[in-house]
Amino acid sequence: MADKPVIIGTGLSGMVGSRFTQLFLQDFSFVNLDLSQGIDITDKNQVNQVLSQHQSAVVLHLAAFTDVSRAFKEKGDKDGLVYKVNVLGTRNIAQACKQNNHYLIHISTDFIFNGQKDTLYTEEDKPKPIEWYGQTKYWAEQEVVKSACKSTIIRIAFPFRSNFTSKKDLIRNIISKFKQNNLHPMFTDQIITPTFIDDICQGLKIFIKKQPQGIYHLTGSTSLSPYQLAEKIKQVFNFKTDIQKGNFKDFLKKDPRPRQQYLKISNQKIKQELNINMRDIDSALKEMKNQLS
Repeated sequence: MADKPVIIGTGLSGMVGSRFTQLFLQDFSFVNLDLSQGIDITDKNQVNQVLSQHQSAVVLHLAAFTDVSRAFKEKGDKDGLVYKVNVLGTRNIAQACKQNNHYLIHISTDFIFNGQKDTLYTEEDKPKPIEWYGQTKYWAEQEVVKSACKSTIIRIAFPFRSNFTSKKDLIRNIISKFKQNNLHPMFTDQIITPTFIDDICQGLKIFIKKQPQGIYHLTGSTSLSPYQLAEKIKQVFNFKTDIQKGNFKDFLKKDPRPRQQYLKISNQKIKQELNINMRDIDSALKEMKNQLS
């Protein structure tokens, strides 16, 4: 049997990474660049050391500081953890990929947009971050481009999955609030694009195989308000609780952190160029329910 392709991964223990390794353990050989393995991506020498042990591998860079509210507290601080992990960590990885001829898949976010456009965001739209997490992730994208390594930048949005104990995503959070009967009012005037992590993983496998370059949105096929999302969850999981309507604009008056109002993300480019089809929210929720039962 031929040797399995090597995937050097950061963040393989995270919400997307752990599902990817779970699904494709038979297909790939994984090298984990992780603090749990004693490797700190903000340490350039450590990154170089590991990446120079392999030639022409695929580097899947998922690790990031993603707690948006905590990131907001570090706003403007380039000595803070958010900047170091998201920007310097990415710079180290991208430069080492260039030196060792690796193909870099850099995972980014829809939070690089300001959320003021009420039509679909495409890969052509210019990022305009409005808070520190989004800002550092945009700088990270620029580090990838600057390094001139063979790479793709993949933006994901509101990822969710069936089981993951370390962290709750938006959908599992809504489900548990339904179960506890304390679901807070859900915004009717905000738009998000939830994305099923199993679909992200299947998409990533195609990126690994085809190695396209450039920017792509690997996101779900439904954009909707949190209120509509809660309605769909209620339907699929047969919850009986009534859902209160909330107002995004009113909420912003009470909360200092900037938030994006409209994040409708287009996934047409992956469909047209790579033949990747992402589920709509209804079929994703049904599959999630199957997995949970």
